[in-house]
Amino acid sequence: MAEAIHNRSSDREAASGANGDGKSRITTLPHSWVHPSVTPFSIRRRDPTLRQHYLTTALASIPRLLGAVDRNPYRATYGCFDREFWHYRTSSFPCEMYQEGVLPLALVWANELPGNRWHGHPRLRELVVAGLEFSARSCHADGSCDDYYPFERALGAAVFSLQAAARAYQLLELDSPTICNWFKRRANWIAEHDETGTLANHHALASLGLSRVADITGRAEYLNAADDALRRVLAAQHDEGWFEEYSGADPGYQTVTIDCLAKLQAAFGARLLEAPLRRAVAFASLFLHPDDSFGGEYGSRGTYHFYPHGLERLAGANAQAAKLADGFLRALHAGRQAHFDDDRMYVHRLGNLIEAYLDWSPECVVDDESANTAATTYHHAARLLVRRHGETQTVVSAARGGVFKHFSSQQRPITDAGLIVETNNGRCAVSQNHDLTRLVVWVDEHGTRDSAPLCRLSVAGRLHWVRFETATPFKQAVFHIGMWTFGRWCRSLVRWLLQRRLITGRVECPVRLTRTFEFGEEKAPLRVIDYIELLDKRIQIRRMSFASDLQSAYVAASDVYQESVLQPWSDLGPQVAELNSRRQVTIARELP
Repeated sequence: MAEAIHNRSSDREAASGANGDGKSRITTLPHSWVHPSVTPFSIRRRDPTLRQHYLTTALASIPRLLGAVDRNPYRATYGCFDREFWHYRTSSFPCEMYQEGVLPLALVWANELPGNRWHGHPRLRELVVAGLEFSARSCHADGSCDDYYPFERALGAAVFSLQAAARAYQLLELDSPTICNWFKRRANWIAEHDETGTLANHHALASLGLSRVADITGRAEYLNAADDALRRVLAAQHDEGWFEEYSGADPGYQTVTIDCLAKLQAAFGARLLEAPLRRAVAFASLFLHPDDSFGGEYGSRGTYHFYPHGLERLAGANAQAAKLADGFLRALHAGRQAHFDDDRMYVHRLGNLIEAYLDWSPECVVDDESANTAATTYHHAARLLVRRHGETQTVVSAARGGVFKHFSSQQRPITDAGLIVETNNGRCAVSQNHDLTRLVVWVDEHGTRDSAPLCRLSVAGRLHWVRFETATPFKQAVFHIGMWTFGRWCRSLVRWLLQRRLITGRVECPVRLTRTFEFGEEKAPLRVIDYIELLDKRIQIRRMSFASDLQSAYVAASDVYQESVLQPWSDLGPQVAELNSRRQVTIARELP
């Protein structure tokens, strides 16, 4: 039956694109999605010495992963990767997101790799099976699972862990009715449930996990469910190439979605996904910086994520995918990558790094676009400006109030995560919240400054109040009791309320920031002009700064370490007195 599903998957590459019920499925895409192929004019050999960094980085964390899993078969928590639950006992329920750890362990067990001393180790295989069985018995009866709080039934944790578990099951060539039954319950729940807010990467992961369950079980309904999830992903792709993440574009999560789609080509056909992937990679390639870092505070979710495996799968035929993957490898070599090293985040990328090593492409095409070193692009829907001239690059998010990164060969990279103020009563407000209602004015090559061509971007809007809130024993007790009593019956409402409080909620502050960027010729400095106004005569500012690594909304994958986070914040203490007295102040900067 599984072979029949694969045959049917191949059939989707044909023009009909019909499923078993005779209805046209996801292959009926708008004509505008068709992208002409890029004809390469040469082939480039990639640096084979860089490839090893994928593996070296991943293998260094395997001992940590083996320390995170409960290895005692006499405990009920045998196979649990949540050390806070089974060892420290500071959590009252296991977080399913940690169970992604089964995939990197399965990969090192199954593959003979340089420096891999765990290949074929019998205990390693036993621990992967234990991890799968723990997931099966610790989830809710309907197959759902929790992430941050009890009875959450989190789609994110469900899809991240399912795709990893299903791939681990395949690598070990298991035949377990217990685990298969869990796969079916999880797949059924994912197919029937959604979440508040549009997170394209979650739907992409859902499609990947469901397709793998279809392969394992031979059940066509799971391939149909994967098809439906994929349709939602492609519907969330804007014409500019980005996939929606909380109403905006986030280059970090863009690589997660690209990774899933590149893997799904085997199930849904290369021709179907070629155009969406080409547009997605082209968009992501804009955010590889001159120092080989990637993404950051200007994204809608402010992440530094980089998932390389999907890009390696595309690298042989897509020059921009190869450029992104090579940039990440150089960053690993130089230590400039983002370090997802806390107990929750480190496991996310381990399996992906090993897969990227295994599917590394020794050659890639070179096309005309890859040679373009000077360009200014403003994506009106994403409200992201990218300006490149040789080794100088500036990325600005108008959606986030003018958050920007600036790279120049003359100095260290500069990150400005926006204005933060503290009022006399101790409340804080920021300019960086993702807000599409701001006034944005973009002028491309019009006007002059000292008789030189000028590009200008201005963004104006009010700051938003923020809470830097942490849990307390009282709040946790009330919240958990609420989930035990009535919250379990209204998971979507609880998630929506928490999203509003921690992520998407916006309460305006009577302080307005107008930030203007003026770009001259290539060697002319970038000019940044900030005009700050107090709109309420009662408000007084105690202190304020331009932040370098601020992230005000909660995102699990943000606030990780990268070199740029050590840039000092710009204290605006000297301007506070003028602002309080005149109710306005202008601050101008020139960057090389």
